[in-house]
Amino acid sequence: MARVASTMILLKKNNMEYQKLVKQHYKEEAEKNTISLTSTMADVNTRRLEIEHLASYLKSGKKCLEIGCGNGASSIEISKKIKVDLLATDFSTDMIAMAKKQSIKGIKGKIKFQEQDVLTLNHKKEFDFIFTERCIINLLNWNDQKKALENMALALKANGKLIILEAFNDGLEELNKCREELGLDAVGPAYHNFYLDKEPVINHLKDQGLKFVEENNFLSSYFFGSRALYPAIAKANKKEIKYNSAFVNFFAMIPSMGNYSQLKILVFKKSAK
Repeated sequence: MARVASTMILLKKNNMEYQKLVKQHYKEEAEKNTISLTSTMADVNTRRLEIEHLASYLKSGKKCLEIGCGNGASSIEISKKIKVDLLATDFSTDMIAMAKKQSIKGIKGKIKFQEQDVLTLNHKKEFDFIFTERCIINLLNWNDQKKALENMALALKANGKLIILEAFNDGLEELNKCREELGLDAVGPAYHNFYLDKEPVINHLKDQGLKFVEENNFLSSYFFGSRALYPAIAKANKKEIKYNSAFVNFFAMIPSMGNYSQLKILVFKKSAK
């Protein structure tokens, strides 16, 4: 908690310095995880479900842009599931260097990795689909997040779809209500994340000509089991909480219900004008 407090003070003083801290975080992630699928997400069930659900929205033969591809491991897994022309981007030099070392054997379409900050994205009406995977939350104020959404909206073709997989405060609040009832402390964003509020995102994208289509709480049941029920049982039995335990695997296999995860997908469609 001390690191969170100190970095939030730094954010208030100098946003550029805070962004350097975020870049350092992803440099460390690149060094630690290299080309692994667990880079930036140690929970293998969460990563698998993210890949499956993102891929389900894409269409074969279409031109796609990924914002925040990290080390490219998820990008490649998505490209193995569906044949797309994918430009996968990330603002971290170190992550893109790792991505370019990945083997692309077995992909169905084309994939290119490119260093790109979403805040300077300058594509215009080029892509049928644009998707993010926990990227916008690394922008540490709402003004930067709005700019990122605007740039992605501009890069979409008419009738194109924007699929954002991000962390939202409403799901976190529901999860923490469950944790409180089970005698657990509340959880919050990591020091390098700034979670989104759903309605401002929907309204801002509406102003950019994008209609809200769908909310997909695909991790809700899994997070209820892995972030609330499992920690409570482990605490009661004085057991250590472990990632990827046999107990939580069950919740990754059942249908998702409710709104108990901060991570969710929102889908938008650009107008035909």
